[in-house]
Amino acid sequence: MKEIVQSKYARYFLAGLAFNIICAWFSKGFYQADEHYQILEFCNYKLGHATNATLPWEFTQQMRASLLPYIAYVIAKFMQVSGFYNPFTLAFLLRLLTGIASWFVICKFCLLASKKLTSPTAEKLFILMCTLLWFIPFLSVRFTTENISGILLLYGLYLLLRNFEQPAASIRPYIVAGLVFGISFFIRFQILFALAGLAAWLVFVKKIKLKYIFILALSVLVAIGANLLLDSLFYGKMVVTPYNYYYANIVLHKAADFGVNPWWFYFPEFIVKAAPPISIVLLLMFFAGVYKNYKTNLAVWIVVPFILLHFFTPHKELRFLFPVLFLFLYCAALGVDYFMEKAWYKKAHSYVYKLCVVVSVPLLIYQTLVPPQATLYYTEYLYNNAPAKGSTLLVLKNDYDMMISGLCQGIYKPAEMETDQIDSLELLNPYILAHPVKPIFFMTKQRINPQNFVQGYKAEMVYCFYPSWVLKFNINNWEARSPIWKIYQISPN
Repeated sequence: MKEIVQSKYARYFLAGLAFNIICAWFSKGFYQADEHYQILEFCNYKLGHATNATLPWEFTQQMRASLLPYIAYVIAKFMQVSGFYNPFTLAFLLRLLTGIASWFVICKFCLLASKKLTSPTAEKLFILMCTLLWFIPFLSVRFTTENISGILLLYGLYLLLRNFEQPAASIRPYIVAGLVFGISFFIRFQILFALAGLAAWLVFVKKIKLKYIFILALSVLVAIGANLLLDSLFYGKMVVTPYNYYYANIVLHKAADFGVNPWWFYFPEFIVKAAPPISIVLLLMFFAGVYKNYKTNLAVWIVVPFILLHFFTPHKELRFLFPVLFLFLYCAALGVDYFMEKAWYKKAHSYVYKLCVVVSVPLLIYQTLVPPQATLYYTEYLYNNAPAKGSTLLVLKNDYDMMISGLCQGIYKPAEMETDQIDSLELLNPYILAHPVKPIFFMTKQRINPQNFVQGYKAEMVYCFYPSWVLKFNINNWEARSPIWKIYQISPN
């Protein structure tokens, strides 16, 4: 920690930490549904609040590692014992701890890896990209298999690279790095592609002694064995989750059911989602960095096989490449390092840099402050305010799948709350008359006040994500184009 605070880039590192903490608070929800259903819902099952029938199909296939759900479970049990359990607080703590751990590892790796960059400009740019590029805080706080596995991979590499700098090699870093790599693999099985590239580099480029290879491999196997035992405890019988994952997705082609993409899918996907011109510059610098350093650089030997092998998997998502994100950025910094030797690029660099900053800063602020699922604020209100004796959440049929069958179920569902749907607002009053006992919360994004459809009852708006003063400024009729959800509590006059 002292090394980070006292470095010449301390202000960038501390700014990155601040953004991670702020993002952890505001970033309710998930980037992709697996972050919720395959971790928090698995945790909910372990807490005894869910059954096999309510979990995703991966649970019955017994193909997901249990380490991350167990971590969430341990924190949840501690919260329960301490008397302040709340699933939304649990999710925040997971994001916060992940964001801090990610930041620490990234800073340590940056300070070590940047020594190989000859240009001060490339070195500074590498630090900035790894801490304050617009999507970095958002991805760094994600308690997901992709992020955690990637950070563990980065930490293992840091341990090895730091050991290589020492005058006398030590066995301990190989032991710890092997354990870290084994856990990284078990959290995200596809990291095996990256580990294969690392192994090839250690043997053919670094040419380390055979005993160190043996120690590293043995530590990886120990970590895998421990995770197999953990998975067997979680599923209640002896399971080999990596094989089950392979069998379901490769033999049975389950992953292909979610879509098949061409090999070149990742190029346009990255260019669009990483925001041009930033994405275009990053790609160009990455290719330059790989081209000039493919013979000896460790990052290149890891990133290239990992990405290439993903080109040949039928089902593709950009998040599948997240485990090597920071190594990708390092390769891009190597490209900048190469181009800074060119006179023409030195003249153009300041313009390109300023343009990317102009694009990145607003996106960074937006991505940090705006939650990926604003509807979670509504479920949090219901969780904290629904009466313990039972209530009903009522939603229009067209909104049912979005609101109720999603995040209002499972770990976030208020105790004793039932969910139901009606076809139209005209059926609201008949429904209330047929269910006069339980308190009713009606949630809608319709701009029509439900008070006009109830008789003998009052419909009081109790929650809206948008402050009331914001809704007074309907400039260019933006409200009509926005799904502004509101919660009404319906009670007798």
